[in-house]
Amino acid sequence: MEKERFLAFTDAIIAIIATIMVLEFKTPDKSGWPALTELTVPLLAYALSFFMIMTVWYNHHQLYRDIKNITPRIFLLNTLWLFIMSFFPFTTGWVGKHATEFLPEFFYLVIVFLWTAVFHLMDYELLKENPDKEYKELTHSISRRNIFIILGIYLPIVWFWPPIGLVCVAMLGAVALASFLKK
Repeated sequence: MEKERFLAFTDAIIAIIATIMVLEFKTPDKSGWPALTELTVPLLAYALSFFMIMTVWYNHHQLYRDIKNITPRIFLLNTLWLFIMSFFPFTTGWVGKHATEFLPEFFYLVIVFLWTAVFHLMDYELLKENPDKEYKELTHSISRRNIFIILGIYLPIVWFWPPIGLVCVAMLGAVALASFLKK
């Protein structure tokens, strides 16, 4: 498969997913600041998800920068990664409405975990199928180990204190931003 076409299609799907997330916002029935304060948690969930998607979109381009071979297996992993990402509008909206409840927060973190795991499987497969590419940790990424440690710590805590899901995603975002700015 032609790499440029593959990346253009992936970019289009990511743009659609990021756009759909903002459509979860309903216009407040009233005007003024009190009406906007009701949107604080949904706005926070949206911002965290949006910036996480944009950071990983950047990393996706870094991942494919020197890649020449797009095999059917790489295509399928990328498709699975996009499929899991397509749950972000749903989980973001659900967490925005029910940030203090277990199931929305747990599902949100499970989607983040699966999305991250498939991204790293895709990274592994790209390196296997493109052996001439010199391996470097993604330029602006959190190391695999740190991501899975953070998610592994926070996933069980969600059972006892559901808002930790948003805290976890905020922490992942802060660590990613710090490593992004450090380079």
